[in-house]
This record gives sequence, structure tokens and C-alpha cells, in this order.
Amino acid sequence: MQAQQILFVEDDAIIGLSTCEFMRGQGVSVLDADNAASAMVVVGRNGYLSGLVTDVDLGAGEDGFAVAHRVRLAYPDLPVVYVSGTAATRHLAEGVADSIFIDKPCHPRQILEALKGLRSARAA
Repeated sequence: MQAQQILFVEDDAIIGLSTCEFMRGQGVSVLDADNAASAMVVVGRNGYLSGLVTDVDLGAGEDGFAVAHRVRLAYPDLPVVYVSGTAATRHLAEGVADSIFIDKPCHPRQILEALKGLRSARAA
């Protein structure tokens, strides 16, 4: 079984840095991007992902919902967690199937638990 390798997409540098640092401290390999375009570059360069965590509001360009739909084309069964302080009402209509939405602010442990739950559900 391959180790966890998460793509984390967040346009807020402080949130991104602290969350990635926490996840790495938990033994998770984290690839990070600060917008949709850079996220797709990361996806194109890496042959393996075990999860996607994305903010919804990513500034200029596509939002996190679009990122998840595009990443799911390459990884159809990829666990997806959305993290946002503003887009909860849009999740059911715009999010990918079998994804989880977490309201900001949140602790990075919640994100890891959500990913774990999605992986367990897929394995069952």
C-alpha cells in the first residue's frame, strides 16, 4: 500500500503553511498549491495522490469545486475534502460525489479524520 500523499489547495498562505506543517507532522506527504492553476500543475507532475483537500474560494481563476471535478477526472475514486468558511450551502450542488465539507475555522486533525473516513468508506 502506498503512503498518503495529499494535494492541499489553499490561497491563504498562513492557513496553508500551518495546515501542511501539521499534516506533515502526522506523517502525511503534502503537495501544496495556492490556486487552481498551480493545483493542476501539481496533479500533472505527480503519479499518485491519496486525497485532495481544497478551499473553495481560491481567488482569481477556478474555485475549489472546479479543482475537485478536474482532479477526479485523473483520480475517479480520490477522497475529496472541501474546507471553506463561505460555501457550505453550495457543496451539495457543486461538490463532487462522496466528498466531505468542513466549515472554517477548523483544526487540521478534522481534515485528516475526514480523509480517513472517506478512505474507509471506499474500502468497505
